[in-house]
Amino acid sequence: MKQLYKPITLHQLFTRSQLTIFILTFTICSAIFLVISTYTMNAYAKSSLKILTATLNERVQPAVVFNDQITMNQILTEYVQQYPIRYIEISSLQNQVLAHAKQSNFTYFSSQSFLDYVFYHQPIRMEIRHDQKLYGNLMVYGNSSELVSFFHKILLALLIGFLLLLVAVYWSVNSVYQYLMQSVQSIVESARTISIKKNYNLRVSNSDIQELQVLSTAFNGLLSEIEQSNQNLISENDKLIHQSKHDLLTLLPNRCYFYEVLFKFFESPQPQNAAIIFLNINQFSKVNTQFGRLTGDAVLRASSYCIKQILPSNAFFSRLGADEFALIIPNVTNTVEIESHCQRIQECFTSTFVYEQHQISLNINMGIALVQLAKTPEDLIASVDHALSKAKKLNEKWYISPQSKQTIGSTC
Repeated sequence: MKQLYKPITLHQLFTRSQLTIFILTFTICSAIFLVISTYTMNAYAKSSLKILTATLNERVQPAVVFNDQITMNQILTEYVQQYPIRYIEISSLQNQVLAHAKQSNFTYFSSQSFLDYVFYHQPIRMEIRHDQKLYGNLMVYGNSSELVSFFHKILLALLIGFLLLLVAVYWSVNSVYQYLMQSVQSIVESARTISIKKNYNLRVSNSDIQELQVLSTAFNGLLSEIEQSNQNLISENDKLIHQSKHDLLTLLPNRCYFYEVLFKFFESPQPQNAAIIFLNINQFSKVNTQFGRLTGDAVLRASSYCIKQILPSNAFFSRLGADEFALIIPNVTNTVEIESHCQRIQECFTSTFVYEQHQISLNINMGIALVQLAKTPEDLIASVDHALSKAKKLNEKWYISPQSKQTIGSTC
């Protein structure tokens, strides 16, 4: 019978791997430091060269437009002398070189040449445009003259750091073992306490070390519980958000959601074309009084369902409250479109509603205004309210705001 695998103990690991710890620490620290330094230098180099190229592009644009090669050469020479640039070239649309400039006294075997290859191997290319018209292309190779000193300081810092690390590692390896042995048990107990109280913000992976495997198991068990809790919270939060924005009876967006969508039309930098329709069911309170509120609720659900079916897919249909509804129909620009939508909405109320053998007849009024004619949401709401009041006063099925009539055509 094969003996079961027994994980190595922490004491055994420290005894066998003092030299390994030093080598790994040395290598990891070096790699991290070099990666961070290289990333920082690379980001700085590319950012600086892009800004410099954009500035140069603006500077040479007039000369390229007027094909002034003397000015172009003067500008390029000035930039090569004053800024960390290895080579600049301006070419025409036919890839013909119009002007170029090159750094002088360049040494190929030096720290600068190495850094140039690492950070400035690829040039920055920009199109030279004027009034949306393309006149040529600008290509800039940077140089790392400003980074050489920083690079040398990095190497020196690495050397000093590694010497200090070499001295400290021997002392720390022996002392850390004693510290860890005292700490592991308390960490495990803390992990179990956190799991019970559901207060967790740490993840650990499995380990071949017996003592740390206990810690990993405790934390990973807690992680599974937290993941499930988070999923439940997200699901509940989504339900609450949906309920806060929708009417419970008709399941339509509510007044708050309607205003949220409406305000977005005025936040857009581009003009938005859309028709806003306020719909009111006349004397609906009599339905509740005569047939009961259950009947009234059924009628509201049925009429809402009918309107949703005939609206375009991009329309926004909401219930403002009681017997009042609001619609937003995007991309409406003329009277014919508005009348077509109004007529189809009106058809939903031409038939008699039947609920538990009760026959109920309804009629509606609609007020319409256009988003593009209002300066603010408040102005738009006022226009729609005025149009709805006019429709009721004139006993019309719908009424379009006078400003909208003047803009899009004849009245309904």
